[in-house]
Amino acid sequence: WRRAGRATASHSTLALDGRSSAQLGRRALVGGHERELLHGGPKDVRVQFLVESGVYGLVAGHDGYLSSYGLTHIRRVEITPNGRSISGEDTLAAIEPADQKAFDAMMDRLNLQGVRFKVHFHLHPDVDAELDMGGAAVSMALKSGEIWVFRHDGTARLSLEPSVYLEKGRLKPRATKQVVLSATALEYATRIRWSLSKAQFTPDAVRDLNRDDDLP
Repeated sequence: WRRAGRATASHSTLALDGRSSAQLGRRALVGGHERELLHGGPKDVRVQFLVESGVYGLVAGHDGYLSSYGLTHIRRVEITPNGRSISGEDTLAAIEPADQKAFDAMMDRLNLQGVRFKVHFHLHPDVDAELDMGGAAVSMALKSGEIWVFRHDGTARLSLEPSVYLEKGRLKPRATKQVVLSATALEYATRIRWSLSKAQFTPDAVRDLNRDDDLP
């Protein structure tokens, strides 16, 4: 499970063609512990924080898929000041002419069928999630009673799939679910937009679950 937990698809991010943005390599001592080192991973990782028009967020990107696909992954995430809504945009882009040439070569190898990718959103086991709105959204009920709704712009296929939660102190992972957006990159720029918002009837106040669980 240690190796599986380090795969890109095991995190709440975009995984291209079922591959990780870096590979596990040889074992080496790091800080007195034996670790599997990463190789072939991102060389250029950037992040920029945003504060504009009452919205807070960040833009981050990495080139972990650049050498093999000519694509850079860019994620933009924004949150409203009241914390009721988070919006995101994942972009796969062939930016430079050399990147576009590499992407074209990959498209030729794939018979112009495009490069498949998935955007994963792993959920905590205590979240009760189900498809809603005819499969166009996912409703999530928290132990606190809050209801959150995940939506997307319709450019991808939305599904709710099995996942696992690796918890410290437990020998075996806990079964849980993940929200998955599946799509195909056919152009030099492919974008998927998504959002996670509190249901209208859910109050703004956030309860401290740890403290509430101790109440009689």
